[in-house]
Amino acid sequence: MRWKAIFLAFLVAGLLVPPAYSAEESAMERPGYLFVEAPSGLVADIVGVGSYATPVGLVLKPGNYTIRIIGNVTVVAQVSVMTETATIIRVNPSEIAEAVSGEGIVSIRAIFNESANYSQEKLNPPFNPFAFPGGCGSNSGYLNVSNPYPMGLAVRGRDEVYITLNGTFMHIGNDDGKPCIFYVEVYPGGSERQESVKNATYLVSWARLEITSVPEGLTFYINGGHNRYVFYTPMGLYVPALPHDVYNATAIGYYGTIRIPVIHRLDTHTVGVAENHYLIESVVKVAPNETYHINVDMEKAKSALTVERKAVRAVPLEVNSEPGNASIVVTDGVLRAFAVTPVTLFLPSGNYTVIASRGNLSAKESVVLTEGASVFLKLSPANATLNVVTYPNNASVLLNGKEVEAKNLTLSPGRYNITVKAPGYLTKSLEVILTPNESKTVEISLEKKSAGQDPEIVISPPSSGADDIQSGEKAKADENGVPGKTQTLPISPTNDVPGQAGRDNGSLWVKMGILAGVVAAVYLALRLRR
Repeated sequence: MRWKAIFLAFLVAGLLVPPAYSAEESAMERPGYLFVEAPSGLVADIVGVGSYATPVGLVLKPGNYTIRIIGNVTVVAQVSVMTETATIIRVNPSEIAEAVSGEGIVSIRAIFNESANYSQEKLNPPFNPFAFPGGCGSNSGYLNVSNPYPMGLAVRGRDEVYITLNGTFMHIGNDDGKPCIFYVEVYPGGSERQESVKNATYLVSWARLEITSVPEGLTFYINGGHNRYVFYTPMGLYVPALPHDVYNATAIGYYGTIRIPVIHRLDTHTVGVAENHYLIESVVKVAPNETYHINVDMEKAKSALTVERKAVRAVPLEVNSEPGNASIVVTDGVLRAFAVTPVTLFLPSGNYTVIASRGNLSAKESVVLTEGASVFLKLSPANATLNVVTYPNNASVLLNGKEVEAKNLTLSPGRYNITVKAPGYLTKSLEVILTPNESKTVEISLEKKSAGQDPEIVISPPSSGADDIQSGEKAKADENGVPGKTQTLPISPTNDVPGQAGRDNGSLWVKMGILAGVVAAVYLALRLRR
């Protein structure tokens, strides 16, 4: 019996040890390709991968990716990258800005999400007019809005649609010339309760939004939410317009005095117009008793944000180095691939530069890739210099997430992430590649935050409009005419982006299942023999 137990133990141990794959077998995983085509001077932030000056292409593991581009319009594209296929995103933020017109617009965001359908909840027939309920009471639907504040919906006919604000006193329409004053409570899920009050010391003021689109009949969102009946353009509604905080507002209700400690300022609203995979959002700054007209030319916006796919014929490029385990960047100036030696990459035909680095060692070589090639790099000591010029000049600079005191740096060749931030400005981030013995200057101008802009959003276009990386330039003096400090840092290049695609674990589970079956069969056979 002892040998039987030992035999079973060996089989079980085989289940627990993953199969070994050679580097060559793992390298056969075919990647996908993501290209972002946008005007020069912009930066594409591929979430979880890095930020790159446009135009840029990346060799990536197949999967879903989010791309952000910040210009005069914020563009967000959520797309899938597929094996041996080039996914090409073409963006022109200026043309998107021209597709949105109106008063009070402080920022615009265009979203493309191929896995979403922003107009899928349309009714047939679309948007039956709301019925007027009569009396001072109002017909309350719900509005699924929790940000910036919980909000509900009060309707007194199609032309009297009110976005109600939680915990406030509101004058909602009139009945026979008499005011209808309510205390509004919004509950989770969007439902609300309204209680008639009198002698209110403060009433929420209103602004009116008139939303139109080309074509008409597009889905309309307010502050990210929509009515259960779904809104469609053209649409008019009243929104809260609170220019400042209000403290200790009171009114007399059915059960006594109602006191509200604070009603917070609310003078911006997000207006969204959507069609299928596209959502165009405008942040509108409003004032009490004013009317704002917002129009979105959806056809023009869609033509300025497109996604195309093309099949790619890729050929192998083998890269090795001495010493091994070196980080490499392979680029043709637009397309970039990242990996660790030894590795086999699959790339479209073209002329490439291969840069390898490990610690303070590095090497660079050019290769013409047609039907397949191999490159061997022997690394040797080399440095590069990086000068970061910022506006404002007192902005903080982070290199690979760590703040540096100086902006003129001596570094080992490789990849680095530069982040620049300052109070009152939007943060910018950019990836830079340094080659052996190279001197590179990066100019980054921060943009001041405006109303409605997310302070946490990371954007990255240098305002110069030219290529953000200027090789061979000398460090410029700061605004006071004093040259920046010089600092030498032993910071290693960043290696936190995907390298060679890993093998899918599906085959491992298949082998485990087969081994489990073998164990069960052997065990039954031994039992029968007994």
